[in-house]
Amino acid sequence: MKFGRLVILVIFVTGLFFVLPSSTYGQSGAVGIYSVAACKDSTTVAVMGASSYATNRVWAKVFVRNDGGEYVELDNETTDSFGVGRISVAIVLSYAKRSVAAGTELRVEVQLQRLSGNSYVDVGPRAVQYARAADKDCLGSCSVTVDTSDAAPADGTITLRSHYGSWFRPEGWLHGALPVRAGRRARVVFNGLSCGWTARAWYYPKNGDTTPRMLPAQYWPDEYAATVADGTNPYTTSFARGLPATHPVEADDLFMTR
Repeated sequence: MKFGRLVILVIFVTGLFFVLPSSTYGQSGAVGIYSVAACKDSTTVAVMGASSYATNRVWAKVFVRNDGGEYVELDNETTDSFGVGRISVAIVLSYAKRSVAAGTELRVEVQLQRLSGNSYVDVGPRAVQYARAADKDCLGSCSVTVDTSDAAPADGTITLRSHYGSWFRPEGWLHGALPVRAGRRARVVFNGLSCGWTARAWYYPKNGDTTPRMLPAQYWPDEYAATVADGTNPYTTSFARGLPATHPVEADDLFMTR
């Protein structure tokens, strides 16, 4: 997904964690924040939910705390209107002229609204999430959320790379690396990727069999990597399905436990 000043994609998909209540209970709707990719000059928030109302929209805002402890709005954006159904939307909040320092804590809010008469009114609770700005300028870039359906078998590291060469080698352009704990599922947001690139997630266990394993996305075997729908369609994977790297592993691989 290519993001400029404001590019919004709304996709109605199956399998989301929000389920519309039965019509027996009347009309309803709600959204939640799936992931946030915060940068120094922009923040991308992936929002999921559902609505049974005919005409809806979602707004998002990003705030930074000033020296007085008050939250000051950096940007707000609103989607185009859309109809009944499940919701998956990525919203880009841009503040290049008010860029923040790396590590700054940001507050992100999203709200579902429905059309009532000639105006929009809030539906369901407001979702709030905090994130720290990465050391990147990400306007015109993309984000990828890597989400595992099971727990890591051992402490280790998850990396995201764009590749060349053999499918099962941990080679290529490194976009980021974050630790993962044994016994815990992982949800890792990588930001600042060039839009349209394919990328693969790798798991490097620190003990046991330390062979790096490629974590195939939900598109496997037809595809193996992130797609242009990165922002709204997370890279869903499983440690149990990990595919071992072919040998030899690169001698200078910093994440390999030898």
